[in-house]
Amino acid sequence: MTKGRWILAGLVVALVGFATVMGLRPKAPPPVEVTTSAAKKGTVTRVVTAAGHLQARETVKVSSNVTGDLLSLSVKEGDHVNRGQVLGQIDKRFYETQVTQFRGAVASARASIAQIEVAIEQDKRDVERMRRLTDERLASAAELDKLVTQLKMDEGRLAAQKELVAQNVGQLETALYNLSRATLTAPIDGTVLELSHKVGERIRGSDFSEDVVMLMGGLADMEVKAEVGEHEVVAIHVGDDTAAEIDAIPDKQFKGHVVAVGKNAQIKNPGTDAEVTTFFVRVGLDVPPESALPGMSSAVSISTATHDNVVMIPIQAVTSREAKKKEQKAPEREGSMKVAEAQAAPATPVKPDEPPVKAATGKPKPVKVVFVVDKDGNAQMREVHTGIASRTDVEILDGVQEGDTVVDGPYRTLARELQDGQKVKQSKPGDKAGDKPGPQGGRS
Repeated sequence: MTKGRWILAGLVVALVGFATVMGLRPKAPPPVEVTTSAAKKGTVTRVVTAAGHLQARETVKVSSNVTGDLLSLSVKEGDHVNRGQVLGQIDKRFYETQVTQFRGAVASARASIAQIEVAIEQDKRDVERMRRLTDERLASAAELDKLVTQLKMDEGRLAAQKELVAQNVGQLETALYNLSRATLTAPIDGTVLELSHKVGERIRGSDFSEDVVMLMGGLADMEVKAEVGEHEVVAIHVGDDTAAEIDAIPDKQFKGHVVAVGKNAQIKNPGTDAEVTTFFVRVGLDVPPESALPGMSSAVSISTATHDNVVMIPIQAVTSREAKKKEQKAPEREGSMKVAEAQAAPATPVKPDEPPVKAATGKPKPVKVVFVVDKDGNAQMREVHTGIASRTDVEILDGVQEGDTVVDGPYRTLARELQDGQKVKQSKPGDKAGDKPGPQGGRS
């Protein structure tokens, strides 16, 4: 071979070797496509949502403690009535007879009082006359004592008769009260919600059991009785602003406020894995719609806290990962230190039948983190502490500054695949970057 051919063969071998080396060299992974948002300052309002049903703020059961046939009803369901308006009439003939009877008893007792008072006046005159005769020795002292005794007896009869009059007056007032209860009247201004009896039915009134004739409620003051979980009810206070949505009246919100927070827990499926503890929260509507009726399904959003001028990012940008391991410097004279530790530690005897005790190596607790894109396009994982959160944004207490670019999706990439220091490619507005991001992160 000529010298030129050797040179050509050497070049070919060199090129093949170079291509082989470059082919075997590990390639940098391609950048991960993500969506990003900028951390900014603004207002975050924590909102607690709950489902419930509409109800009248004030409901009253109209009943009577007298027994009789229901003779008439002057209202029907849905009628608006004013306080004191007549609603119906129970047969009152028996109670009218009682009133007449006790009125006669009162009149008779009072007439007896008048008779006894006349007798007493006569007794007083007889005693005075007898006392003069006794002083003149024309009558004996025994006759005087007899008249004095008669006077005292008549005075006693008068006192007893007055008590009898008071007793009869009390019975008359009871009879008049029972007679008035035979006429059903509206105790409040409101609407008739339900009729429990019809005309002709027997009303069995009693002081021990209530026989409800109708149910009334004030529909001008409506409220939502919602169930709130135990972890969220602690943040709700009376007076918190609310917005209610009624399923039967779509595309409208009704402002209101919290009027009461229940203290009695509602425990469902106690003692099981599905146990749930909730509390009732009553939300009053400032201007309830005219078409709203008790029992309608509703959902309320309760604003429990508002923080102004705070750093906030999209709520889905916060995820959970294991905390970064902090590097520790190797101690000098490691061998001598181990010897010193062994000498300082008390010796613990190990029984032959007992296995050696292993050190607890539990999994580290995940922490809340955010991936921040640096100027070189790398995703840097930062541990953060969060404050309150709204439906879309979460307050960042530390770990992210205003203006930082944070990764907020896709959900699968952010939650599982993205690693600290990995190269990322930011999607342009309108581009699809995998699946839709889901809400991550929690509330402090």
